[in-house]
Amino acid sequence: MSSCKYCSSSSYGLCNFSPHGKHEHNKNHSECEWCGSGSYGHSCSFSPDGRHKHGIGGDKCRWCGSTSTGACNFSPHGKHEK
Repeated sequence: MSSCKYCSSSSYGLCNFSPHGKHEHNKNHSECEWCGSGSYGHSCSFSPDGRHKHGIGGDKCRWCGSTSTGACNFSPHGKHEK
């Protein structure tokens, strides 16, 4: 089970120690760091900007799940990020 990088809680949602007020679990590449879902895209209710973002460590883009490089429609900066 992953934990919030700001407070070590296993919860998702509001976090009093985070600069953006949300728990952030960024060590598991198979799930969204904001909500724990395996989904990608613009449907994360816990994310500050509404986008799923998977944790670090995988060979897929953190924003869309693609193994490609270059442009990404889900990334806030428009590029795939691994």
